[in-house]
Amino acid sequence: MRILYFDIDSLRPDHLGCYGYGRPTSPTIDKIASQGMRFDHYYCADSPCMPSRHGWITGRYGINNGVVTHGGPASQLSIREQLYGGPDDRNQLVQRKLRQNGLETVCFSNFAPRHCATWFSMGWTEYHSPSLHTGSESAEEVNEPVLRWIENNGARDDYFLYINYWDPHRVYNVDQQWFDRMREHPVPGDWPDNAAIRGQQDINGWFTAANLFPNGAKSPTPNMPDTIGTREDFEHMVTGYDAEIAYTDHQIRRVLDALEAQGVLDETVVIISADHGEAMGEHGVYGDHVCADECINKVPLIIHWPGVTTPGSVCEDYLYNVDFVATLIELTGGQIPEFYDGRSFADGMGTGSCKLHDYLVWGHGLYALQRTVRTPRNLMTRTYDNFGYTFDPVELYDMEKDPYQTRNLRDEQPETVNQMDHYLAEWLHEQQAKPYSIPDPLQVEWQERQKGS
Repeated sequence: MRILYFDIDSLRPDHLGCYGYGRPTSPTIDKIASQGMRFDHYYCADSPCMPSRHGWITGRYGINNGVVTHGGPASQLSIREQLYGGPDDRNQLVQRKLRQNGLETVCFSNFAPRHCATWFSMGWTEYHSPSLHTGSESAEEVNEPVLRWIENNGARDDYFLYINYWDPHRVYNVDQQWFDRMREHPVPGDWPDNAAIRGQQDINGWFTAANLFPNGAKSPTPNMPDTIGTREDFEHMVTGYDAEIAYTDHQIRRVLDALEAQGVLDETVVIISADHGEAMGEHGVYGDHVCADECINKVPLIIHWPGVTTPGSVCEDYLYNVDFVATLIELTGGQIPEFYDGRSFADGMGTGSCKLHDYLVWGHGLYALQRTVRTPRNLMTRTYDNFGYTFDPVELYDMEKDPYQTRNLRDEQPETVNQMDHYLAEWLHEQQAKPYSIPDPLQVEWQERQKGS
């Protein structure tokens, strides 16, 4: 068994062709999707980078693993350790668990040094930091050691190869040829239009229309405008973002070609996902991730697993990234650790019927402090600290009619708010009743902010 996992930072699924996007951003990823299964409603349990990836390695929500932000007491992983030997088997890190299942685990990522995420680097058979650029390196720089490794080791059996690219994360500074190539294709969709953008000019906070770069700074790259004042500015920024995706897609192709040259690509599992998405005008935020909106916590998941997934299949069920970790462990022959929140959907991988949840709850703790409840129809967010943005304390949206979250229905649909609040309370009670529960780190982060206010 060979498993190849691409973790692409800040990648929105709706900017990929296989998810219906009208620009040629992702021919390689689209081909993988046509060979396997696409997941249409897949979310990180906590955003952004630090909470999401700690959820991924622990199989637990941030409320139970302690990581909901970057830095401070609410970013310290809570994990039961043995005196010697690392984590106990009840909360085994996924990279260690896969090794127990007989796979060598090999990581190429600068996530750990970028965020001082020490636990992330522990337990791999091999952990490679591709450079000292800590997240500002290009996918080509990452691929230099990756391709050397594949040349020497790609034909080996039984490995899990994790590759982390950062390119779609702002700032969008890929070589101009990629920008020019993408500019030849019109930006799909008509939102936000000029009227919507004009209405966002007074929104405070970083990464907003009039403050696209903090402290009034000018854009450091020709691929992004200085501010977002018109639809033309918006299309300029989106073209920069899409160019980054197209460039990353090309680098994925190079890795797949290297495995094909080794004669093992056809029997290799290929997985594409992300840590979180990116706002492109939602709530007046552009090119960053400051809240628990749909566009931030929704991420792509594409799996081509020979002998398991059906070519061109789609799963429309609502799932967490911590569920995928449990699934990965089961599919590699292991037993899911007792202290995992994630639940396996391995039984549905052949058909696309992977229903595990009636609703999801996810959080964000870096900028705004929020928790969101998502059902197939509605999304409700409760804000505990707006971080200076214009979030209402309670927001409710009809996601079928309003996917960009522009019209708060809180006052029009109090019954729906009550039902969503019931789901949130039910979820919180469920977490607090678990034997590995800890004080809610979102509240810990709130208390830390009160000390500094």
